[in-house]
Amino acid sequence: MTARESEDATRAELRRLLATEPGLEPDGGGGVELRPMFGTLAALVDGHVFAIAMADVIGVKLDAASLEELSGLEGSEPLTMGTRTMRAYRSLPAGLSADERTTWLRRARDHVRQSHAT
Repeated sequence: MTARESEDATRAELRRLLATEPGLEPDGGGGVELRPMFGTLAALVDGHVFAIAMADVIGVKLDAASLEELSGLEGSEPLTMGTRTMRAYRSLPAGLSADERTTWLRRARDHVRQSHAT
């Protein structure tokens, strides 16, 4: 699989995971949308990024305790964009089930929504 095919597959997976979960489905009334960003696909809630498809991984933005929990799972890595490490993001391990991946997406959405609430 080429790098482009791998990233396309990751984008498709992000779309599929979001589309199947009430409250996460884009434009389903929960404030979630998908938008091209940073040369790839990002999931936003209320205009703020909570997940991003990068190369062959989905990265999620989490609070410190959740980042630590996710870092304990085999295969989760800090997310990098170019040469910059995105400290608030970690990748979802490939070995997680769709349900587990959706749970992490929900947690990321909730964290970002709460951190930007006024």
